[in-house]
Amino acid sequence: MTAAWAEENSRDSLFAAMKRRETYATSGTRPIVRFFGGFDLKADMCRRGDFAAQGYEHGVPMGATLPEDSGKSAPSFAISALMDPGWAENPGATLQRAQVIKGWVDAGGEVHERVYDVAGDGGRAVPVDLATCTPGGPGDGGLAELCTVWTDPDFDPRQHAFYYARIVENLSCRWNQRYCLERQVDCRRPPTTDANVGYNAYEYEQCCSDDVPKAVQQRAWTSPIWYVP
Repeated sequence: MTAAWAEENSRDSLFAAMKRRETYATSGTRPIVRFFGGFDLKADMCRRGDFAAQGYEHGVPMGATLPEDSGKSAPSFAISALMDPGWAENPGATLQRAQVIKGWVDAGGEVHERVYDVAGDGGRAVPVDLATCTPGGPGDGGLAELCTVWTDPDFDPRQHAFYYARIVENLSCRWNQRYCLERQVDCRRPPTTDANVGYNAYEYEQCCSDDVPKAVQQRAWTSPIWYVP
């Protein structure tokens, strides 16, 4: 799925959002993500209550190019993410962590990338109940929201670079596990020995094999913010 930050739901506003690249994508869920970068972002943006207004006033949003700076300071990046709440029959997964992916070009023209964990828990993901596909909630260790301001510790003002944010959710059922539950596949009852089941041998093999992942960590990633020396 793709999201665009537009001032209103109109053709002109949507095309303007795409033209300035203020967009982000997800692997299928609907978290709400904001990403700003700049040399004058305030460290307390997450506590002020006007996160987006501060981001626009003191920096640039996802998809933009950082303004010129003296090169004496490193840029900071502000990330805010809200989990996809889902709905009553299909609750959303909580958030596990926020990352900044930095890419840069060295003097020889080679592109490098590095991943920084900047917020949340980078350890074991909160599990999902595979029997019901109910994900863990905020009380189980997941986070309903993430917000942080991060400064690049490895900034080189002489190098072209780009930065984008990635939001990683906790575990949720993969599509095939939902299919298996819908088909009521019981791994204790192979169709070859019990004809009174509503699934075939192929479905049984796929649903009951450990080689097929049953859970996945959905994610979102923003358009980059560019630095041009």
